[in-house]
Amino acid sequence: MIAVSPLHAAISAHRAAYDAFQIAPEGENSELANCEMLDALDALVVAACAFPILGQSLPEGVGALLAHLQWWLTDEAINAADYQPNYGILLGRAMDLAVVLERDDSPLPRFGEFKGSASGAYPSTEPDPIIAAIVAADMANAAHTATLVHLDEDDEEQVEQCNAAASETDRTFSVVEGMMPTTVAGLIALTEFYARDAKLYDRCSGGSEYLAHVARALIAFESAGRFSGLWTTKIIQQQSLERVIQPGENRAVSGVPGQAEVEAAWLALSAETRDAIGIIATDMVFQAFVSGDAFGLKDQPVPGRSKRAQKIRGEASEASCRRLTELHNAIEDELPALFGLVGQNPNWAVAMGAKR
Repeated sequence: MIAVSPLHAAISAHRAAYDAFQIAPEGENSELANCEMLDALDALVVAACAFPILGQSLPEGVGALLAHLQWWLTDEAINAADYQPNYGILLGRAMDLAVVLERDDSPLPRFGEFKGSASGAYPSTEPDPIIAAIVAADMANAAHTATLVHLDEDDEEQVEQCNAAASETDRTFSVVEGMMPTTVAGLIALTEFYARDAKLYDRCSGGSEYLAHVARALIAFESAGRFSGLWTTKIIQQQSLERVIQPGENRAVSGVPGQAEVEAAWLALSAETRDAIGIIATDMVFQAFVSGDAFGLKDQPVPGRSKRAQKIRGEASEASCRRLTELHNAIEDELPALFGLVGQNPNWAVAMGAKR
């Protein structure tokens, strides 16, 4: 007897139930056939989500599964709303499989085989830890999906199992969020993981946190020399970043650094340093506001010609000037790549003919 893979069995059962429903006579027979078709669809969802698509060999029958899903998703697109959430789950799974199977047929490296370096890609003897974390998150998500099939909300045990699976999905997802990829393969895996998760669940409004995490990885890779060409990349403001440009580091830049380089240098500072500088800048602007130097006499925040009012405005004006000096010193000390080390011009200025 020839053994049939679970995927082939689920595909065959679903296709047979689907075809039977199409020719079932109206009435009770049609209703029964519809129930059997939906049961077969549930079983197909479980089978399709029962294996991770990263980090391990794909099971037998994934090619047939992708072909079957592409046929069914196209044929039933007009009725997609009637099949939710199964339609959305299978659509996401089909898109993931299409990407992975296409990569397997191409000369590009599989996840974990290569990692970036300053001289290009080379074989990696150490797999990127984030790939294992992504696999675990995928498996937890698949397990949660399986508990949703035939879930009886009146059955306390089933609900408890479903909630536990959901908690595990969130936990493994948080693990991925807290890690940084160490290889190009890991970076690709992270990006695709977020892409498929956002398509189905959109955990973060607009995907802003996903993009910020990927951007942090890109900056870290560039600062380590894993990418050539661009020095920096713009990312969303007010995100916590790892310090990737160390104090005292001067990096070669062609021409005067532009807005992108200035932003990247600022974002490469530690959160504590950015906060300290931000406090100085905020107080400088506030003291200038209190001084009223930019306002007419009638519009000053501290109006009047009394000695007390004049004293407040005068002290605020002096404080604003002191803060401006502090701000210059703090920024220049923390960003030698832009301003150079003490007593020296930065590399970009030297490259343009300035003295060291």
